[in-house]
Amino acid sequence: MSRRVSLVVIASLLCCAACNRKDVAEKTFYPMGGLPFTVKAYDIPPNVFEESMVAIEAETERLETILSTYREDSEISLINRTGSGKAAEELIRLVRLASRISAETDGAFDITVGPLMALWKFGEQENRFPSSDELKQRVEMVDWRQVATSSRGTITLKRTNMSIDLGGIAKGFIADSAAQYLKSQGIKRGIIDAGGDLVLFNSVGEEPFKVGLRDPENPDRQFAIMALDSGAVVTSGCYERFIEIQDSRVCHILDPRTGQPADELLSVTIVAEEAATADALATGIVVLGLERGQALINSLPGVEGVLIWKGKSKTEWWISAGLQGKVRVQ
Repeated sequence: MSRRVSLVVIASLLCCAACNRKDVAEKTFYPMGGLPFTVKAYDIPPNVFEESMVAIEAETERLETILSTYREDSEISLINRTGSGKAAEELIRLVRLASRISAETDGAFDITVGPLMALWKFGEQENRFPSSDELKQRVEMVDWRQVATSSRGTITLKRTNMSIDLGGIAKGFIADSAAQYLKSQGIKRGIIDAGGDLVLFNSVGEEPFKVGLRDPENPDRQFAIMALDSGAVVTSGCYERFIEIQDSRVCHILDPRTGQPADELLSVTIVAEEAATADALATGIVVLGLERGQALINSLPGVEGVLIWKGKSKTEWWISAGLQGKVRVQ
């Protein structure tokens, strides 16, 4: 998991008019290398909320020991060093989910993109673009189909020098875990904000939440406001963080199939039932681009999206059918 919030263009949550501060219990902690992780719950006794936060923080810490590549002692780091190993049920489940989304995106999302990310990071440090030979060599190490999971609870990397990076999916997975815990405690209305990966759930009849989407051309203002009862909202984009080489800026989101930075869409917002799915799809669709991204969103049940790109003379956007009437462009 990245210690940066840069894999997503943060979607901010706006307070709805019907929600008074006294009705909301809220706490922020900083796991995953300092990522702001905010939990809000409505109509909950303070002692129940505090007990829930203790449990959520402990579970987040436990999941980090499994999923974080920034911890040398984590399960995923051990597997990356040795090429295979025992894996917790959560890691197996997440790798299988990632494989499904890799198939759906034709490899535009790929958790084995790590060698390419490392190459571009080295290029940034050396202030030079990777050569075509270097890119070709690293692309040979990247292929989601070469990650095997077994019924015995093991993961095997079938190619030499492969490595798994869960930065594009694990944050959403941890947000989902926190939301599931709150629901299990009988909490009917709540918000999880894991560095911009949002999970919302609501009581029947309550006013929808309002989610602000940043303008990728002017991040200080809202591009649109989305009204949503429940679900996960994740935005990925190419404007908030760049790879800077020789006074040029390129997108930090790479196409795993070519090693080249994505360059068509400014941002992609995905709405789905779970944040892990939305997280991975948002990254993959940035790589796929406009036409293929639209087609994929339209083909997936329960998935909606907002795509923003720079047209010939102005910023342009597309809103999927299921969000029509729920998204108000400012």
